[in-house]
Amino acid sequence: MTYVNPTSDIFIKYLFGKEEHKGLLLDFINAVQANMNFPLIEKVELKNPFNIKELVFDKESILDIKAVSETKEIYNIEVQTSGNNIFKNRSLYYWSKLYSSQLEEGQWYNKLYPVICINILDFELFKETDRYHLCFMLRECRDPELYLTDHLVMHFLELPGLGNYNKEKQLEQWLYYLKNEGKTEGDEAMKILLKENPQISKAHEKYEAFTRDEALIDAYEAHMKWKRDYYSGIESARLQGREEGEKLGIDKGEIIGKIRLFHEILGLSVPSSDELKEMSVEELETMHEKIEDKWMHVKSNK
Repeated sequence: MTYVNPTSDIFIKYLFGKEEHKGLLLDFINAVQANMNFPLIEKVELKNPFNIKELVFDKESILDIKAVSETKEIYNIEVQTSGNNIFKNRSLYYWSKLYSSQLEEGQWYNKLYPVICINILDFELFKETDRYHLCFMLRECRDPELYLTDHLVMHFLELPGLGNYNKEKQLEQWLYYLKNEGKTEGDEAMKILLKENPQISKAHEKYEAFTRDEALIDAYEAHMKWKRDYYSGIESARLQGREEGEKLGIDKGEIIGKIRLFHEILGLSVPSSDELKEMSVEELETMHEKIEDKWMHVKSNK
């Protein structure tokens, strides 16, 4: 049986994004809701179900899960294995895309419904706190009980911040499962969890089915290879840009490499060294922001 990282975006999409797995998705969402004393939901409708063909032919797909509750709240679940403070901006950007995409031309603003983003993180984003679950909304600074709207809700679930689990907390059980699935055969806490929690026991069965499916494993390995190559390309471009900046005798560092990388990814003509040499640092930063923004739009519309 092949080991699959349970926090990989493909497995999360498979686990929570298949029509026949909706009971698991509902249980997980309600675990997040309950942990913040928010109302529970009764059912979910998947808006972008798991599709193995998309994984095979489009390794760059954003593998999040979009679902709508019976009262039309939109839930978006995404997993991220690495990141830094920029992820906060990225999360807000994707929330804004989901929120604004609800309206078609000519529709009124009363057609907008809350968008709740649930980010599962396999890294520490908020190092200033030891809490594993943080939730942000739009509140009045001097009166936190007064909030502008409940239309923006952003959950961040940090797996490294969770050691063992409290059996009274459904969310801790889910996060412990995602953090430890497939890693240790002799994990007594996991054995107890699988025995006592029927939903997570079902999730474990889905994990085992995933690891025995050759098509899914091939798609998983191909996607993981693409991600390694992509991030390796970013690092290579960063180092190449720094070297080029040093050769030109100017303080332009890694910006040059990133500009080149995004142009190549988007299939655009790559600026020459002479063009870059004539540009100021401010002009390079503006160029980098524009090309990265274009890349983000391409990714978010896939």
